Amino acid sequence: MQPADCEKQEELAEKQAADGKNSEAAELFVRAADCWKRWESFAKAANAYERAYEHAMLAQNCSDAALFMTAASSAWAKHGEHERFEMDCQIAAQAYVSAAEEDKNPLLLIDGAYCAVTGGDIDLARMLLHAAIESTNGEATALIDLGLMLAEYKFGNADRMIVEVLRDELEPDDYARVQRAFELVLSGFIRTSLESEAVVTVASLVESTGMEKKKIIRMIRRGISTGFIPAYFDETSEELVIDSDRYDLPTLEQRKGPIMGRDLEDPGAWDIDLEDE
Repeated sequence: MQPADCEKQEELAEKQAADGKNSEAAELFVRAADCWKRWESFAKAANAYERAYEHAMLAQNCSDAALFMTAASSAWAKHGEHERFEMDCQIAAQAYVSAAEEDKNPLLLIDGAYCAVTGGDIDLARMLLHAAIESTNGEATALIDLGLMLAEYKFGNADRMIVEVLRDELEPDDYARVQRAFELVLSGFIRTSLESEAVVTVASLVESTGMEKKKIIRMIRRGISTGFIPAYFDETSEELVIDSDRYDLPTLEQRKGPIMGRDLEDPGAWDIDLEDE
């Protein structure tokens, strides 16, 4: 499909939306978003996924809406818009709350909690996890415990639980989702560290996360390659570094947000879609 085909899908979606056909509009907006993503037009993809979310909610398909918003969040991250990424994760969390009520499935509260912690809303994540404890009758205890660990940034404990407990308990697809959630929360933790520092060392991350050095380095490389950690890794000094040749360090010290991939003259890996959701 060509970019013109992506635009055509959006035009068809808008017509369906104008006619009040919300389910049909949501489906067409998703097709447009998938099309834009294949062309690495991540901002356009994110906007289309957000429109799909809107119409899925209007059609009272809250579970689908939550999935569409998580897809939008991922597209924003690939575009370097990490604040939009976190915001959409929080919106997805609220959609899962609605889905849990709509589908009468309290397990969806856990999905909502994971979206909330990924989006940085720790209070909401804890609230949803405790609600899940009260309403799931002992189901998914390990997933709830892992969510609480992530909400408390106990990455070492969370990593061990994923490897030693959940690997044997979960189906492959569910296990992959848990691993991805862990990586996203860890990447967010590292981005927060970069908000006030131009350099973050591996040694400091090992100390603050309780994780093994090799695992931290692997997660850093993966986070950089997928665009969730907007910096680069100096293999010699083992530091996560903002390039001082391209940035004015006094200006960086005044930033209130993380360095965004779109700030780079040559985005490189930040614009590469290495894997599908």
